[in-house]
This record gives sequence, C-alpha cells and structure tokens, in this order.
Amino acid sequence: MASLVDRLNAIEDLPTIPHTMQQVLSSLDAIATSASTLEKIIKDDPVLTAQVLKLANSPVYGGGVEISSLARAIVTLGLDEVRNVVIGLSLSGMFCDDLGFSEFDTIELWMHSIGVATCAKMIAERVDGLDGEELFTAGMLHDLGRMLFCLYFPDELRDVLNGVNEQTTLQQSEERYGLSHAEIGAYLAFRWKLGDFMVHVIRYHHSPQSAGAHAKAASAINLADAIAMQLEIGWKGISGTPKIIVPKILGLDGVAVKEIALKMRADKDKILAGWSSVISS
Repeated sequence: MASLVDRLNAIEDLPTIPHTMQQVLSSLDAIATSASTLEKIIKDDPVLTAQVLKLANSPVYGGGVEISSLARAIVTLGLDEVRNVVIGLSLSGMFCDDLGFSEFDTIELWMHSIGVATCAKMIAERVDGLDGEELFTAGMLHDLGRMLFCLYFPDELRDVLNGVNEQTTLQQSEERYGLSHAEIGAYLAFRWKLGDFMVHVIRYHHSPQSAGAHAKAASAINLADAIAMQLEIGWKGISGTPKIIVPKILGLDGVAVKEIALKMRADKDKILAGWSSVISS
C-alpha cells in the first residue's frame, strides 16, 4: 500500500501557496517592513485589496470615517494585523467551497482557525521564547489538513467518522485508522516550504510532547485549540468539547489561562464580526 507521502505526491491539483501570502511572509522576514512595502504587494491582488478595505471599514476597526485607500487601510489596521489579515484571507480564499461533509463547514473551520490563531498569539505574549506572529500563522494553518482530508481522501474520512462514538473521539479515530489531518496539513506546509517550525507545530498540535524543539509552540496551539472550542468560536468539533489541559512546558498557571480565556470570550463577538463578512464574501 502506498505511503501517505506517495499518495499526496501523486495529487496533481494539490494547492500551491498563495502568491500574495508568500510575498508577505518573505517581506516580513526582513528587519524592517514598511506600510508602502505591504501596499505594493497587496495592491496587485484586487480581491485581497477589496477585502482589506472591507475589514478596515468594519465596526471593529472603522472609526466612522470611510477608508477608501489601501495605504490608509494598512495604517488603520497596523502592520502586524495586515500580515495576519493577508494570511487569513489568502488561505480562506483557497478553500471556500463545500467540502462535501456536513460535519465540516468551511466557514466554521476558518472561524475556528482564526479563533485559535488569536488565542495562540495571546498565549505567546505570556510565554518566553514564543513569537506572537509566528503563533498566529501556525494557528491559521493548524487545521488545513482537515480540508485536504475532505477533498482528497473522502472515503477514508468517512471511515474515520464512522469510527467516532461515545468512547472514541475524532482524533482517536484518526489515529486508529492511521491517517490524520495533522499529518496531511504538515505535508502541505512542507510542500509550501514553510520551514521546520511550521511543519512540526502543525504535525504535533495534538501531541505537542512529540514536537521536539518545537514542543512549546505546539503546546500553545494545543491549548489555544481547546480554548477556542470551549468558547465555540467557529467549528465546534464532533466529539464534544475538549478539556483544557495546560501543558507544563508553557509555564502558565490556572490564573493566567483563565485570564486568556476571559479575554477571548470578551472578544468573541468582535472576532466573529470582524472576520465573518470578509471570509464569507
């Protein structure tokens, strides 16, 4: 039987990394990135330009004055936020159709990923050695494999779903079947040349203790995933709400985690309102 890598390599229409997202990630690796640099990159993508303007004019960011220029929108949102917006919109634009499974709604999956990304960034701000923007990107990417699973392995996914019951979670059913969304997502990150960090964090976000040098980052995504599901931000899963277990490697106590969760709860409507209109458009 062909290995997962062989099967994925054989898929001719496997998604390639969005060009604009690749440019933004590359530019932000530089020591300094200006608003004009981002504007030059984004303006070549008219759909993304329209979405950035729409978000800048949303109640979340808009101050009541209409923003009609991309340069003004970038200043309004801020460089880090624009980076996150470009990544989020570039990715969601790739997977916007019906995935063919009632258990997995595309918009709900993206809203969940945005919730995880936002929460992971909050966690990174409290944990030494973690970068908030890296964690935001990892949060956006962590469940890409779910969408690829739906699109390229529908028969196998149906078998996995049939294995879910009161005693077996979706994650456990994937493990028993021998095919997981985390492995599929990590493969795509590898194909996109996103680096060892991103590949390992995606691959081990459900088993962070196996992520080696990237265990702390994988643990942050694991915790953010559980918090987002507890708060029902986007996709809620199909196996019940996971327990929030704080990995020791993060060095966070219960008070800190509660503060993060309360901040996420307070911002939930803002997150949903800010992103849902542009994600679904």
